[in-house]
Amino acid sequence: MRNILSLLLASLVLLAPAAAPAQPDLGNPEGGFADLQAMVENLRTLYYTPGEQVPGWDQGGADPDADLRAAGADRHYFAVEGDSGRSIGILTQRPLTAFAPAGWRVVDTFGASATRLDNPSLLFQMLSNRYAIGIRANGRRVRDADCIDPIANATLYEIPGAAPTEGDDMMPILFRVIILAGDGQVVCGRSEGDARRGWRIRSFTPDGHRLPELDDADERMTIVPAGPIERLVTFTPTTRS
Repeated sequence: MRNILSLLLASLVLLAPAAAPAQPDLGNPEGGFADLQAMVENLRTLYYTPGEQVPGWDQGGADPDADLRAAGADRHYFAVEGDSGRSIGILTQRPLTAFAPAGWRVVDTFGASATRLDNPSLLFQMLSNRYAIGIRANGRRVRDADCIDPIANATLYEIPGAAPTEGDDMMPILFRVIILAGDGQVVCGRSEGDARRGWRIRSFTPDGHRLPELDDADERMTIVPAGPIERLVTFTPTTRS
């Protein structure tokens, strides 16, 4: 579940310049709203347009959540490693505020942490050196796959004193784009691998159609000892072609 969110977040950061209008007018109420809508639609079309249907897509997958709980979900997290750095996933009923570093400044929020979820998980990911995002969502086991429901609540954080990164000025806008693009979307994943080697997740719609853009990312999920979030998450700048 955490891998799916991480893939989307990392890809949104890389894609932002291409998804945005050539000259976004985000300071103008009418023009800004139209530009925001265009970014949302571009990203939603790219990431959530179904590909071919795969028979048996939800069969034969591993169960990383079960492995994490067996190791001790209060003492271990998921680490998702990719080209943009490392994000951290946590299986917990506790809110984002229980894990977010005290020094991170809240810039924007979405939803309510009091929203009850049956099987919640958290994801912390760096969007740049300066900005990070925390997300809380509900997950469900569907046969041998995991499905994650739309984001229940999220927070955009700024890390005071962090080195600037190209595109930082877009991050508050991207936060809203991420939320709106995923509104109503359910993404499922079949995990391939094991706790020793790590897992790669194949992404599907709930009715078994591939999600090619999410599926193309090369990320690996492993179990790591728990620790302070600011020491575990990392950001790796990626050169945009």
